[in-house]
Amino acid sequence: MVFDFVNNIIGEIIAIKMISGKRTNIAIIVLLIFFIILFIPCEIHKAYNQNKEISNKISFFKPVIDSLIARGVDSSFVFTLVSHKDTKFNEKYVKINVTGYLKKPDYSSNYNRRSVRKCRKFYKAHKKLLKDAEQQYGVPARIITSILWIETKFGKYTGKHHLPSVYFSTALASRYEFIQMNLRELKKHNIRDSVLLDSLTKKIIQRAEKKSNWALEQIVHLDTADKQLPGTVNEMRGSWAGAFGLCQFIPSSYVRWAVDGDADGKVDLFNLNDAVHSIANYLKSNGWTNKYNDKRAALHHYNNSTQYVNAVLILASRI
Repeated sequence: MVFDFVNNIIGEIIAIKMISGKRTNIAIIVLLIFFIILFIPCEIHKAYNQNKEISNKISFFKPVIDSLIARGVDSSFVFTLVSHKDTKFNEKYVKINVTGYLKKPDYSSNYNRRSVRKCRKFYKAHKKLLKDAEQQYGVPARIITSILWIETKFGKYTGKHHLPSVYFSTALASRYEFIQMNLRELKKHNIRDSVLLDSLTKKIIQRAEKKSNWALEQIVHLDTADKQLPGTVNEMRGSWAGAFGLCQFIPSSYVRWAVDGDADGKVDLFNLNDAVHSIANYLKSNGWTNKYNDKRAALHHYNNSTQYVNAVLILASRI
């Protein structure tokens, strides 16, 4: 950066000399040289701080980096993710991805009168697209509409969390210090039943290991998705759970089940056509049939929550 700036300044001086002929404006040259003298130390200091920050991040995320490389992820891809300015550790991702299950979700607002009205309007506006997907995959248009509403309100709320930060942070969940952090979080619930407390303690330790491996797996799939996704993986935003797009797929779901709904050569889950067809393909691929139990099982695979499954079916029945 510093050398590029100096080269630009030299270019400016040459240009000035060419314009003014033999009588170069000495005052301008002196001013430019003075500016270089002031600017270079600032740029060197800035570059030093940036390199130090990257070095600190590499050191902090070393257990994650080592695990990813051991799993066959390209080292240059890993270091590109870690060194990006937005990639940072955030303990809230470790907390919510490990202990978030302690708070039961409430999806009831997703099938109130307002929600049903919004879904009917969307259904009417995009009926051809929805029906095309229904015909191709056998998944009702009402179900696809319900999922798009519950997940992101038809794309209005796709999430602002930096996805590499979500995954790199969560991948550290199984480290001793972060397990202890989550156990302290458990104590805040003031559980007096010793048997229940012991059971939850064991579950949190198990979930920490499971979520750590899950996050590593998602980064592996992110490496694969990077070759298919429009845009840059480094800039991707989504939910605290690492999901992105109108239909909120995680990278492994994107790689396995996302499809190009409008045949434009890209699989972009922020594109409605792709999102609609990807939801339908996901459910069909995971066992959706006309049988009630198969429907519930496919939806449960989409989101591991009974309340979520119920919400999708209730909303779909009211559209």
